[in-house]
Amino acid sequence: MVSYQSWVLNTRAHPLTVNKAIDCIVEIIGAIRNLTERKELIVANEGWRIITAIVRQLSVPVRKLCIDDRGSLLKGVVVNPMFHQLGGTKGKFSRTTIKWRVPKREWVLGYEDGRRENVVVPETEHEIEIGRLYGVEFLEDGWCRIGIPFDLASEPIQMDDWLKYKVLQVNSVGYTLKDALKLVADYEGAHTNDLPAFIAVGVNPEDIDKGRNMKYRLTNSVYFGCLSYIQLVTLYTGLYVIRRIQELIEENGYSLNGVDVKDLANLLRGVQTDYSVRARLVQNCNEMVFAGKTNAVPKSRARRPVYHLWSGSKEWDAPVT
Repeated sequence: MVSYQSWVLNTRAHPLTVNKAIDCIVEIIGAIRNLTERKELIVANEGWRIITAIVRQLSVPVRKLCIDDRGSLLKGVVVNPMFHQLGGTKGKFSRTTIKWRVPKREWVLGYEDGRRENVVVPETEHEIEIGRLYGVEFLEDGWCRIGIPFDLASEPIQMDDWLKYKVLQVNSVGYTLKDALKLVADYEGAHTNDLPAFIAVGVNPEDIDKGRNMKYRLTNSVYFGCLSYIQLVTLYTGLYVIRRIQELIEENGYSLNGVDVKDLANLLRGVQTDYSVRARLVQNCNEMVFAGKTNAVPKSRARRPVYHLWSGSKEWDAPVT
C-alpha cells in the first residue's frame, strides 16, 4: 500500500515566489512532453538524442527548485516538502557484469616536469560489476528494465534528508541524490559539457573518480539505454516533482496564493509520470585503465581491473532472506 502524504501549500508564500516555482515546473513539463515515445530510449536512430536532451533540460529547473539556496524555492511554496525514499522490492534487486577485451596498446605518459614514460598496456580484460541499483532490474542478454527508483511504500522523509540519501557508489566514491542532480545540471544541463567516461593510463582504479575534476568520470561508464544512472535518477526526480505538483493543484483549485494556474493545470494533465521501459546495457568507457605506473607488463592481478557501480545501501548489501 502506498504511503501517501500530500504536499501542503504554504499560504504565506509570496506570489513572486509562486511564479518563480511555476516557471521551473513549466520548464520541466516542456522537457518531458515527448517522453511518451518510450521506444526512443532504445532505438538505434536519433531517438537517444531526444531522451538525453530531455534530461539535460529538466535537470536545471529541478536543481533550482530543490537544491539552489538550500531548496528555498520549493520550500517557499510547499510547507516542508516530503519525498519518498529510494528503494524497491529487495527480492528483485539484482546485479550483472559487463566484460570486454582491449588489444595491446603503447602509450607515452607526459609529466609536468617534462618527463616522458613509455607504457605498454598488454591485451587486457576489463569488467564492470553493476548491481543493487534502485529502479533497475537486470534481464537476460544484456537487457534491463527501468522503472521508478523511489519506494512509494516507504514513509516520505524531509527533502533535506532525502537529498543526502546515497544513490550511487562508484568504486570507493559515494554519490548522494544531491550530488547526482547537481552533476547532471552543472556538467550537462547548464554548460552542456558531457564529459566522457575516459580513464587515464597508469591510475589505480580506486583513485579514478576522486578529486573535483574526476568526480563525474565513472558515473557515466555504463548507459542504461542512452542514459547514465545519475541521468535516470534526475529524470525520475523531475517526474516525481511533477506528480506532486499535480496533486497540490488538484487539492487547491486553479489558484495558488492568488496566482492563476489554470494554464499550468491543463499542461500538467497531459504529462505522464509513470515512465517504464526496457533498455540495453551499454559499456560507455572510451578507455579503461591498468593499475600501476611502470613500463613493465602489469602483474596478472592487474590485467583484469574490476569496477563497481551500485547503490551502496547497507540494507541492500545484506543477502536476501
